[in-house]
Formats: sequence, C-alpha cells, structure tokens
Amino acid sequence: MHANQGELITCDQNGAVKIWDLTAHSCTHELVPEEGVPMRSVTVASDGSMLIAVNNKGNCYVWKLSNGPDSNEVEPIHQFQAHSNYILRVMLSPDTKLLATCSADNTAKIWNTEKNFELLLTLQGHQRWVWDCAFSADSAYLVTASSDHVARLWELQNGETIRQYNGHHKAAVCVALNDLSVGYS
Repeated sequence: MHANQGELITCDQNGAVKIWDLTAHSCTHELVPEEGVPMRSVTVASDGSMLIAVNNKGNCYVWKLSNGPDSNEVEPIHQFQAHSNYILRVMLSPDTKLLATCSADNTAKIWNTEKNFELLLTLQGHQRWVWDCAFSADSAYLVTASSDHVARLWELQNGETIRQYNGHHKAAVCVALNDLSVGYS
C-alpha cells in the first residue's frame, strides 16, 4: 500500500505493475517494463516517493512517484540487472536508503538508493534460494529466509551473519522482524 493509504500496488505474472485508486476503485496506472516476464515482488518507499518492482529475469525497475495534491505522475527513473536469476523479493529499508533483493541464486544483495542503486553488499551463506527478507527498524540489520531451512540475521555494516536460526524441516520462505523483542548483541 502506498504511503498516502489511497493506493494499492499489485504486480502479475504477465509483467504488469498496477496502481489502484482505493477511493475510485480503479486502476490509474499500468506499468509494463517487460511484457510477458512475470513480476515477482514490489515495494514502495515509506514516504511514498518511489516504487520498485522486480521480475523473473533478475531485473529491477524503479519509478518516481509524485504525490502532490494535483499530481499523480509515475516516472521511470532507473533500471538495472540485480541478479542473474529470479528475484523473489524486493524490500526498501525503513529509511529508504537501502534496497534488498533476494534471489534464486542463493544470495541477497543490498543496494544504495542514494547512489544510483550502487551494489553495497552481496550476502552469501545460504545454500539454496533466498525467498524473503525484513529490515530492522533502524535499517542496520536484515533477516533472510531460505530454502536451505535457515533464517539468517545479517549486520549490514559489514555483511556478516551474526545469527543463524536453524530448525525448520522444510524451506523457510518468509520472515518478519519484531525489533522490540529481539536483541542483536
């Protein structure tokens, strides 16, 4: 959901990203960067300024959202190949300075949104697909979930795993982080 709580953003298997006006109950924008290439995930900046979607070819698409009272514009501002395989999840950090991508190439990557999506870190250690991720509230940590049955807590200053959570008997496919109850040290 967009930060203004008036729009819903969806993506589909045909490669479309749709922006829905919740008041008018209609689609206001349909963005199709690569027709026929399934979109896998979408994220919106907490301030509503940016929309990012990823697809099965490992591509990332970034749009600027104008959210003034008389403006409803969506402007493509960047595109890049983030992974060589499926991207399964994309997530902007709470401070919107970092972007995380999770992939079928067994890695998660961290990108700097303030420096033209420059690659900062490749988080390696999972043995299978990385399905999901969640940032800490201060954007200093990332948790990932993988088909290797493991969730990992990463420190983003240096890209090191600081905790590994074993115990799933099948793939760990989604994660959430409750910062109030987790100690990182």
